Parts: sequence; structure tokens; C-alpha cells
Amino acid sequence: MELNQEALYQVAVTMIPGVGGSTARKLITWAGGAEQVFQKVDLLPETGLLSLKSLEALKTLNVVDAAKRQMDIIDREGIGITSYTDRDYPRKLAQCDDAPLLYYTKGAVVNFDTNHTIGIVGTRLTDPEGRDNIFSLVEGLKNDGIRVIIVSGLASGADTFAHQAALECGVPTAAVLGHGFDMIYPAENRPIANKIVDGAGIMLTEYFYGHPVSKTNFPRRNRIVAGLCDALVVVQSRNKGGALITAEYARQYRRTVFAFPGRANDRNYQGCNLLIRDNRASLITRHTDVESLMGWLPLKQSAPVQIELPLDEPLEPQEVKIVDVLRKHGELSIDSLALETQIPMWELSPTLLNLEFKDLVKSLPGKRYTVR
Repeated sequence: MELNQEALYQVAVTMIPGVGGSTARKLITWAGGAEQVFQKVDLLPETGLLSLKSLEALKTLNVVDAAKRQMDIIDREGIGITSYTDRDYPRKLAQCDDAPLLYYTKGAVVNFDTNHTIGIVGTRLTDPEGRDNIFSLVEGLKNDGIRVIIVSGLASGADTFAHQAALECGVPTAAVLGHGFDMIYPAENRPIANKIVDGAGIMLTEYFYGHPVSKTNFPRRNRIVAGLCDALVVVQSRNKGGALITAEYARQYRRTVFAFPGRANDRNYQGCNLLIRDNRASLITRHTDVESLMGWLPLKQSAPVQIELPLDEPLEPQEVKIVDVLRKHGELSIDSLALETQIPMWELSPTLLNLEFKDLVKSLPGKRYTVR
């Protein structure tokens, strides 16, 4: 995102104590812009959008000056900003009511909308069996030609193994942090963080540089992991913990949740077994389980095929464009298809339905499509 005045004031809005992503967007919509929020401070009490504590803080703290200092740090440290008003703000994340107004980035530009995105989470005490399941999952998807991005939280245990597996398999990975870029937590994951940034990966966080670290940061971090995903995999989890919080967010966002089953007396699988028992997660034993339920076709099955059309039923230009894009990618979500074809959604949906009637396009679970 270009570091302009609107960016400055959006950062300032996020620095108002007690203001989350949902409230920040409501404030900006009410005021007609981020800068206008600070021009209409006297009218804010009438909106009911801010608590008394936030209103008082806004009067006593100069968040605009603090945002200016942040912009200087952003420029100095090479940090990027992606705002909900930007075209490259992930569509999947934007669909979540509590998505962040903006997030800060380091590393490569990763398009979450044109790739399959898998969140991998689990206990910090993930054992060798859990590690092997993570590496087998990522390697299997890679070998089948599935274009995936692995998302996790850069915590110890399962998160660490998820990022390591992606790096070793040459798969893009995104690390969502629960703090600003002034630190890496846990510190022992700094080498992995450096590899992510130096490679084809990205680190992102909604927390500004120097934001105080607290226990509440990490559940909020988990909602972004869930929001970026098409599917979430719980590798190992005890009966409480961050992995189960992330799984609940994923369910709320209507993401598909998977869990590896384990022995009944193994504490590391208590949470996974509960998710499966309560039908809150689908059982997974290998990567093909994910491919099957998500409708992700291995490369050898998704090669373009020659479509013979009746001479009396020519395709419309929009239909030709859709078929060509699906041949190229194998299969896409309807949002990604709209992005690739530049066809408005109100035209795309009925056109896809017409192609289904013509038996040229097949709909898959999760509003995804492929050519027959």
C-alpha cells in the first residue's frame, strides 16, 4: 500500500485504545474516511461506537503523532501495509466480520486468493509423530501439484514444523505474528522467520511496531490464521489451547476443519479426537483426504482436455474466457475466477451455471469450479 495520508490516518485509527478491526471500519464508514474520524472527534460520543475509555484516551493521546512515528519506522524497516481498501487485501479475510483494518508485512507478495491456503496448527508440545504428519501432508500436496500456501503462527511446536515443512518443500508459507515486527516470539524461531522473509514467504501482523505483547494478542492472531484459510488442519492438540481456538474461528468463518486422530489415552490428541467426535472436524490420515474433501485435483488429473462442442452451440466470449482460465489453473474458487477473468460476480454466477448446463464446467465443494 502506498504510504499516503489515508494510510497514515488508518494507522492512527488502529492505535486508538480499544478499537478493533470491526469498529475501525465502522468509524471510517461513519466519518467518510480515516482522516475525517479525527476531524469529527466531538461527534464521536453520539455514534456509540467507542467506549468511554476509548473516548477519553482519544482526547488525551495524540495517536496521529504516534502514527507518524510509525510511518517513519515502516519506511526505515522496509515494512509494508495492506489495508482493507486495497485490491490485494485477501478476499477470504475480508469476508470475516472481525478482520483487521490493516496488517503489516515483511517478505514476498503472496496472493492468498489464487492459491489454496491451508492453516496448520497444533500444540507447542507436538511430538515426532505430529511432525511427521505435517511434513507428509505438505510434501504430499506439493508432489501432487496442488498450489498451496501454508499458514501458521510461528509459535513453537506444530507452527514451527509447518513453516519448516513448507520451506523444505519449496511451498510458500505465511507466518501470522501476535506482536509487532520489533521482535520475534519465540526468539528461537528468528532463523525460520529470516528464511521466510528471504524466500517466497511472508510474515504479517496487525500489531504496529512496539505494540505491547499480551496473552490476548495470540487468540486474535489465531483468527487471522483461520480467516486466511480455505482449510485448517489440527495436527495435535490437548483439550484446551490455541489450536482449538483457531479451529473454532475457522468453523465460524465456514472454513473446512480437519484433524488427525490419535490414541484415546494420548494427551496430545485429546483435542483432535474431541473435534472429530463432535463433528467439528473431518478425520484426516493423509494428504489425499484433504484433496478429496476440498475437491483439489492432483496435477495429473487436472490436465486440460480437449472439449468438443456442437457446431450449433458456440460459446459466448465470456464463456470462452472462463473455460480458458479453468483449463490453465485446473480449478478455482468463484472469487479467484472473478479476479482472473475480470468478469463481475453478477455476470459470472449465471454464466457458470450455463456452462454447467452445457456440461463443460463442474462445480466442486466450497464454491470452486473446474472444467469437465
